Amino acid sequence: MRGRKRMRQKIKSHALIIIAVLSFMSFRWPVDDGSVTSTFGESRWDHFHDGVDVVSGKSRVYPVEAGVLLFYWDKALFPMENYPGGGNYKVLGHRNGLYSIYMHQENGMPSKSIYTGNDPVGTMGDTGHSLNRHLHFSILNVNRRSSINPLKLLPVFPDSRPPEIKEIAFKIGDKYVIVRDRSNIRLTRNYPLLVRIVDSASGRENLGIYELSVIFNGRNILNFKCDFLSFSKGRLNIGGRGFDDLFDRKGYYKVKGVVYAEGENVFKVSASDYSGNQTEKEFIFNVKLDMNK
Repeated sequence: MRGRKRMRQKIKSHALIIIAVLSFMSFRWPVDDGSVTSTFGESRWDHFHDGVDVVSGKSRVYPVEAGVLLFYWDKALFPMENYPGGGNYKVLGHRNGLYSIYMHQENGMPSKSIYTGNDPVGTMGDTGHSLNRHLHFSILNVNRRSSINPLKLLPVFPDSRPPEIKEIAFKIGDKYVIVRDRSNIRLTRNYPLLVRIVDSASGRENLGIYELSVIFNGRNILNFKCDFLSFSKGRLNIGGRGFDDLFDRKGYYKVKGVVYAEGENVFKVSASDYSGNQTEKEFIFNVKLDMNK
């Protein structure tokens, strides 16, 4: 028994030494020559996207940093069970209470207790709730009960295209009413303003934005950044705002708490991606208030 205990302590000590030696190294992308297809915090129709999706012609998956294996699920080990939503996945532990998660991998992932940055954790696949072959990965801070935008830790990926602010709209009942610039609109209540914004790094994908700022009639009424997803009061939130506070089910960004003025109203919308590409657009429309209806 004493021999086994010493062996476990020795393995744990070796793991800590390896992580400590490599802790000065920066995080790396989990695939080589990859392209980002979904960003952190974007809309998934009824929830936030808690991670980053990447695709690549090179299917091998690597840890974002040296770490130790904490947990994994592999269909090859549980052939009679259904895939979980994330398919085959692995969870690695790193320094400072950080965990990394790698989902939708192929069956038969290689397994070891300690991973360096060059040890593959698996092969990109399409297991679980996945429509195509890709890797979804997340980085968690378990000490703070939060999920970190991986782009805060990873090397910058090429992106010179600014987001496009397409339109603003109201949802009145089940109908979406697009508000044209300089148009006249009658309102019976202070509906949330909806903003459609699209972004792309290569022109082929539809990515979520990183930062959104809205100024209404000279007053800043919304400013958020997709840095962290925190868990509080039974829900995930960004800066204290839940999914339904920031998104409409159709994918519009939502601006709540707007009190419209009779006559001219001016909205200035500013959107940025994580690479710092920024777009600003101003919308002016006239409102006829009819709150008694």
